[in-house]
Amino acid sequence: MPPRLLSYVPRQALDKIEEYLKSHNLGINRYRKQVGEGISKTQGIVSRRCLPPDISRMSWIHPYLFKLILEFADVYVKPYCTFTSIQINDNYVCAPHKDVNNIGESYIVGFGNYQGGQLCIEDMDYDIRLRGLLFDGSQLKHWTKPWIHNRYTLVFHTLAPNVRWNLQVPLISDYEVISDNEKWKIRRKSDNLLLWGKFGLPHPLKNRKKK
Repeated sequence: MPPRLLSYVPRQALDKIEEYLKSHNLGINRYRKQVGEGISKTQGIVSRRCLPPDISRMSWIHPYLFKLILEFADVYVKPYCTFTSIQINDNYVCAPHKDVNNIGESYIVGFGNYQGGQLCIEDMDYDIRLRGLLFDGSQLKHWTKPWIHNRYTLVFHTLAPNVRWNLQVPLISDYEVISDNEKWKIRRKSDNLLLWGKFGLPHPLKNRKKK
């Protein structure tokens, strides 16, 4: 299916997300360096090297941001596609690539005071600033054009099943953001496990003996 531009998104729908990104440094994801340069982090469900897919560390480190993004998705994303994960890009220069670990259509929207920065998909340019776009990044090569000033994007996508883990990928709806003792936390609905700050799922490499 070819890419499809959707209706414009009101600026105020993304204002709180932009304010949060301006005031918080999410850090560099070294696993995304082969795709581009800049800040690119994932909330929602992620692959984990030696464990089944599960909620990302970035989700419980920044639960309020997760809350804001899910509220945005309820209105502007869910009418068009489902998703397990959200890629948050902060001035991320994306080189030509395909999303080999994803499946199906993704929803992307750009925001910030940037100029330029069109999304190029198979040599066609799309202006996604304050406008949603549906495209299958697993099948179509895509990259970003140069820009000036601050450019943010949210990419709502679906993690592809992995044979190693019996083709099961958790649903993002298995988790929710709640306020508990005046703190934002992630709650796993199946067992009421709360995740926030330093209190998250065990790291895959924790307590592993060094060779």
